[in-house]
Amino acid sequence: MPDDDILTVAQVAAQFSVTRQTVRSWIDSGKLKAGRVGKAYSILRGDVYAMIETAAAQRRSADPELWGERASELALASAPREPAGMWESGDAVSPLVPPRSG
Repeated sequence: MPDDDILTVAQVAAQFSVTRQTVRSWIDSGKLKAGRVGKAYSILRGDVYAMIETAAAQRRSADPELWGERASELALASAPREPAGMWESGDAVSPLVPPRSG
């Protein structure tokens, strides 16, 4: 998938499981770059990747002035983990789900 693939608003919305209006809001706010062709928007796949990278970078950098003492906790909580790390306890059944009866 080259970065210069052209996507529609509907394709981006489907990829992120959001409405087309949400994608248009991203475009209007400047979060997502897009070009206008007639009444429709054209979005480069590379611009979608850039939006994701920008959002990830903003999330990784916790502003100490905003969060104060909890900034270090937030940085640890947002650190990427392997999906397998979620299952380290070895419990196959969640304690919130009752066992099946009979």
